[in-house]
Amino acid sequence: MSKITPLTFGMSKLHIIEDRGNIIVDTGCIEEKEKYEAAFAEIGIDPKTIELIILSHGHWDHYARANELKELTGAPVLCHKNALPAIQTGKNSPMSPRGEMGKRFLELIAHELNVQMEPVVPDIVIDSTYDLAPFGVAGKIIYTPGHSECSVSVLLDSGEAIVGDMIIDSPFTNIPCLSLIVSDEAKLRDSLRTLLKTTHTFYGGHSGPYTKEVVASLIEKTE
Repeated sequence: MSKITPLTFGMSKLHIIEDRGNIIVDTGCIEEKEKYEAAFAEIGIDPKTIELIILSHGHWDHYARANELKELTGAPVLCHKNALPAIQTGKNSPMSPRGEMGKRFLELIAHELNVQMEPVVPDIVIDSTYDLAPFGVAGKIIYTPGHSECSVSVLLDSGEAIVGDMIIDSPFTNIPCLSLIVSDEAKLRDSLRTLLKTTHTFYGGHSGPYTKEVVASLIEKTE
């Protein structure tokens, strides 16, 4: 059975999935390579056993350290094809606010939106469901647009999912909410409904995990 370990680097999380093989989802941000080495050592993971680095979407706080982690692990980097314009230029995929709180949130992070990151050249580009069995993990990657048009989630056979920024703790209330940044709010809800069919635990890119009951309630409140 897969084991998920969230590690916080800067303002976002890197998730390690341990199974017959080990993979990483997202990179965290604003950390030196040595801090990754120390964090992996603390939980007993040899970086060279990492077989894949998955980028959940093209926002800088999720792919910022991809090149360093690729060098450290030797693992290929994977993203959705819609993330290419962002990560190959070191910029952000488009960001639009969800409601008034979303507007406040974009104002709060305005100084970070134009951050220029080191461009990333992915090794694997997907545009459909992607089986993780060849990397020793019982699960798959599925396309889950809504937060961005390049968002993917990792759905494990165990009923757990790593969902990037589809769900967060509000920076204003610390209460769980749907993403305050969206490309399409209806798609965001539809993507979460798809995950709810088989998922009982949702790991967010900044916070969580969340139960399926919490996620279902958040969808209902925004309809």
